[in-house]
Amino acid sequence: MPEPEHAMIDLEQPSQARLYDLFLGGKNNFEVERQLFQELVKIAPEAPELARENRRWLAEVVGRMITDGGIGQFLDLGAGLPTRRNTHEIAAEADPLATVVYVDNDPTAISHGQALLADDRTSFFAGADLTDPAAVLGHPVVTAALDLNRPVGIILGLVLHAIPDTDRIERVIAEYLAAVPSGSYLALSHPLNPRDGSRLAEFSTAVEDKVREAFPQVMFRTRHEIAGFIAGLDLDKPGLVDLAVWWPGADQHLSPTGAAQLLLVALARKP
Repeated sequence: MPEPEHAMIDLEQPSQARLYDLFLGGKNNFEVERQLFQELVKIAPEAPELARENRRWLAEVVGRMITDGGIGQFLDLGAGLPTRRNTHEIAAEADPLATVVYVDNDPTAISHGQALLADDRTSFFAGADLTDPAAVLGHPVVTAALDLNRPVGIILGLVLHAIPDTDRIERVIAEYLAAVPSGSYLALSHPLNPRDGSRLAEFSTAVEDKVREAFPQVMFRTRHEIAGFIAGLDLDKPGLVDLAVWWPGADQHLSPTGAAQLLLVALARKP
């Protein structure tokens, strides 16, 4: 099997990284993603705005980690394609010396990310699979850029739903957290399906089923399952909430009864 850095880009199969790029208004996508995008928007018209609000949430938590937590280095796992307001750009606004390492195993994301950051002295891209923490943490890009004796901001933004094994995710997160010191952070966003027969569950299932036609391993999760990923950590306010609750009323761009409920977000600190 080819190494991630050298994997071929398959234009016949949709890519989750390219699909997310399309939802954010990017141009690094192909007809196979555009068709799926149109089908998803028919079910959830707010989905593109939800993706943009997820990026706004990312900007908020990166800023908090720097200003409130003193974090100067970040590990962005499953980072996807470079897009608007990338993590390193957000971090640089608060701390020009902040270091960011992006990790992804999508061939398109790797090629674009490495090209974008080729001349950057504080931001780097490692082609690796986030579900193999030992390989990620031992990757030469990661070992050269990050000092794991100092607190790290770990980002898992809208990526864990691509991993169907919930127990495996808990083990993977535990390994990352074990490798970083007290004061490190975990920023997490994940699609919700309450699976309780409610209208929200029906809506979420319709979206989930459509996504699974292209990506069969996708798994939306219950609040209890998602909470398990941050168990034992200290939650920042307002806790594990959907995007309609995360923002104060005046700053909320999404309807509290719409698609915003489909995405749970949290920022948590390692004691």
